[in-house]
Amino acid sequence: MRQFLRLAVVAFGTATITPAFAAGSPPTVSVYDVSMLPSFSGTVAQYLPSPAGGVSGVLFTDGTEVLVSPDLAWDVSKIVKPGERLTGTGLKGRQLPLIRAYTLAGPRGKRAEDTGITMPQHAPEMVTGPDIMVHGIVAQTLYDVHGVPAGVILKDRTVVQMPSRAATRLLPQLRPGTTIFAAGPGSTGEFGTSIYAHQVGPSAAQLSSLAADDVPPPGPPPGSPGYDFIPSAASAEAR
Repeated sequence: MRQFLRLAVVAFGTATITPAFAAGSPPTVSVYDVSMLPSFSGTVAQYLPSPAGGVSGVLFTDGTEVLVSPDLAWDVSKIVKPGERLTGTGLKGRQLPLIRAYTLAGPRGKRAEDTGITMPQHAPEMVTGPDIMVHGIVAQTLYDVHGVPAGVILKDRTVVQMPSRAATRLLPQLRPGTTIFAAGPGSTGEFGTSIYAHQVGPSAAQLSSLAADDVPPPGPPPGSPGYDFIPSAASAEAR
């Protein structure tokens, strides 16, 4: 009898614990009703390749960027090909030709949606490897998901990503129709060519280095009154 009770307790415990694990599993569909978001549609001109070899979205023939989360990016090439029509729902830029897509649907019935409302990380992907030199005529400015200039798209469809501060500063020099040369690590593959530039210039002989976004601002020069001043230490002494 005692043995039977032990087995019953174990069975009951297993039965009650199993749903808890199921509830904690990642959802296969979004817990939010993303169908309430504005709809969009357009013809895909090209994928937006990332320097790491994947894609970050697509570019419509009217110049609109359609950006997706890293999770949804895995499905883009399965859903739609360049030259085909893409529909979906997402958030449209107020003034910029930009869409943050949460659902995607292609012409062959395939679709995908984000399983959570999360924005892509602001930090750029870690890209390693030898530098790739690219050059060409600027077709349009590339923006990140926050609407900040993040580089350019060339007429040959090469994507040149840059640190956002550098891209913003160089915006007047990177207007459509301008010829640029750029160098940095990246990839060339089935989705296209993309680099994360650390050098940009009007020619291969006139390349200027670009500072990374995470470089701290320069401090006071040696010998100046503020050279040995540490704000955090000063505030601690004041307390």
